[in-house]
Amino acid sequence: MQKKRGALDLSMNTIVVIVIGITILTLGLRWVFGVFGDIEESRRGVSEGMRQQIRETFGETDEAINMIPKTVTLEQGEKFDVGLGIRNTLKEQHPFVYDIIIQDIPENADKNVVKNWFVSGAGTPINLDSGELQADIISIDVPKQNAPLGVYRISVTLKCTDGCGIDEYVPFVLRVQ
Repeated sequence: MQKKRGALDLSMNTIVVIVIGITILTLGLRWVFGVFGDIEESRRGVSEGMRQQIRETFGETDEAINMIPKTVTLEQGEKFDVGLGIRNTLKEQHPFVYDIIIQDIPENADKNVVKNWFVSGAGTPINLDSGELQADIISIDVPKQNAPLGVYRISVTLKCTDGCGIDEYVPFVLRVQ
């Protein structure tokens, strides 16, 4: 009889440990999902706030393409978001596309590598009605290593893909310290 009772106690202890483990795991997962959910909500709120600010700022100009800011100074390993506004200044709907062109960079930098620092919707067609404004964000992620210090001159070009005649650009300067 003694042996059977010991086996029963071991089984009860095992069940209690499993129940406590599952409870702690569940609470931990809920906490982690809550924290990351809040971070994602905050990121969406900041992104939408920036887009709204771009719309308000660019609503005051008649230029086809504009950026806020046009100059940024970053240290290696830093990230920054730049606001881009694209407006159809023509009388009809037209498709537009913008691109990021790396122009002048430090001698020991590679243009293809530098272009990968910029994350955006470049190259994606955007259909805009007459007077319509499209806001976008260009994220700049300067790597911590292999990012030569110096001045990088970039142009963001806007073209009308159906030959409507718009071919404009806005200059942008990135300083890496």
